[in-house]
Amino acid sequence: MTRLCVLKIVLCCLLIIMIGCTSASSSESLAESKHPYANNSTYTWTNISEPGATEIRLHFSDLDIGNYDKLIILDKYENDLVTYSDITKADFWTEWYAGDTLGVRLITSDQGTGYGFKIDKLDSRSDMCISNNSLAESYHPYANNFEYKWPDISKPGATEIRLHFESLSLADSDILVLYDKYDNKLVTYDYWQSSKDFWTEWYTGDTLKVKLITDNSGTAYGFKIDKLESRSDVCISNDSLAESYHPYANNFEYKWPDISKPGATQIRIHFENLDLADSDILVIYDKYDNKLVTYDYWQSSKDFWTEWYTGDMLKVKLVTGNSGTAYGFKIDKGEIKNDRNVTTAFSESKEVNNKISRSKPEKSEDSESSGEDSEESQNPTVNSEYIHNQFVKIAVTLNILKDDDDQSWMYKNIQWIFSGVGVSFIGAICGLVKKSKDKKLEDKKSEDDKPEDKKS
Repeated sequence: MTRLCVLKIVLCCLLIIMIGCTSASSSESLAESKHPYANNSTYTWTNISEPGATEIRLHFSDLDIGNYDKLIILDKYENDLVTYSDITKADFWTEWYAGDTLGVRLITSDQGTGYGFKIDKLDSRSDMCISNNSLAESYHPYANNFEYKWPDISKPGATEIRLHFESLSLADSDILVLYDKYDNKLVTYDYWQSSKDFWTEWYTGDTLKVKLITDNSGTAYGFKIDKLESRSDVCISNDSLAESYHPYANNFEYKWPDISKPGATQIRIHFENLDLADSDILVIYDKYDNKLVTYDYWQSSKDFWTEWYTGDMLKVKLVTGNSGTAYGFKIDKGEIKNDRNVTTAFSESKEVNNKISRSKPEKSEDSESSGEDSEESQNPTVNSEYIHNQFVKIAVTLNILKDDDDQSWMYKNIQWIFSGVGVSFIGAICGLVKKSKDKKLEDKKSEDDKPEDKKS
């Protein structure tokens, strides 16, 4: 055999050896037990890692562990992450775990063995979240043992803000927390609040922050926040004296511009609607900021009047907590009385004067709250005040009473004066006066006749 032939044979052998080594290398595992594994043994595979990764997971080509044996996945600090026991499974991925390193520990008993396991692949992620087409978004699914706060979600200049979730799905022990710009906790979502296509409540301020905190008991889809909505003022003023947004915001405190009618001696306001959440209040103050009344959840109602308050001004303040919101309120009109007890109704757009009795009796709280007095003032056929004013006009026309003499006894009792008893009484008095006058005339005439008799 020539040297050339020998050289060819040697080269072929080297090529076969290289191919064999390459195949063996490509089929090498990241971690693999003996098949089958031994009884009464413990062995740990460490440093299955991807340097620079933020999250990592492993792929099992095979896993077969007996009933009394266990395979434990460890983090880089050898903390237990998940335990497999009494399982036969092939071709699957573990869940995602935070960090760049995992380990595996096999612990066997003396109760029999199994095939064991083979980990053949590693998958990693190098950042903390997804930002495409979203304001804040987790990976899907997110990782175990994960904690991350997303960049601020902000709308500069806004006074109130809320977020829209395209989806929120959390595992049993994981939470997602919303914070304000000062890192005060606003709301916490857990497994039971998992949902799709929903808005958060409104929160005061122009910035919200989102933080996901997970444990080691399993993962889920995570979340995606796709929209933001903001409001740039604190109240609504169209067709109202004072009105909140519907619904109002959490952590909100605002005092509306004064509801004022200079010169009034008394004032009250009408609520078209008042609906407050459990821990929120609406307070009414006088012009000196003295607290007059406080409404809460239990006083929520529709279409009612406040009581009458002394003075010409009322102030309204809404104070809310962080435990939920509701419709809010709308004050649509008011009424005032002047020093003559004339009641005037007013609203945001116009004033309507109703001449109501200057000696009008006080209504009960029930009738005031139902607005009955206002209804009566608009119905002259059943309004005693209207009749009173008509008698005043008659008395003025007959020169019995002066138009501006509204403090006299006759003015205040004009209806009685014109009643049947009053007329009879006045008639009797007038008869006596007439008789007295006639007697005086007769006496005078008699006196005038006496001198003539003497002269004759």
